[in-house]
Amino acid sequence: MRLKALVGISYPDAASLGIVLKAGGLSKLDDEQLAKVKMRNVKPGGFCDDIPEASKKSFLKFGYIEKVGDKDASTETIAVTSRKSALKR
Repeated sequence: MRLKALVGISYPDAASLGIVLKAGGLSKLDDEQLAKVKMRNVKPGGFCDDIPEASKKSFLKFGYIEKVGDKDASTETIAVTSRKSALKR
């Protein structure tokens, strides 16, 4: 199961999560702490499988991300037997 962003989202990377949690959230970071935090930005339609557990539950609840199957439909390969049949579709 993969996680796909439905809107643009930002979240701290795994290494920065400890800093954010220790401060009590992003809004409570001081300038020094904020300089150490690296954010991951995901555009709508992008995958966000590495989203921290602390964010995943609320992002799913608010509809910012969704669970999708192992195989994304847009990456499915369709075999074409001849050029003629491909042009008729």
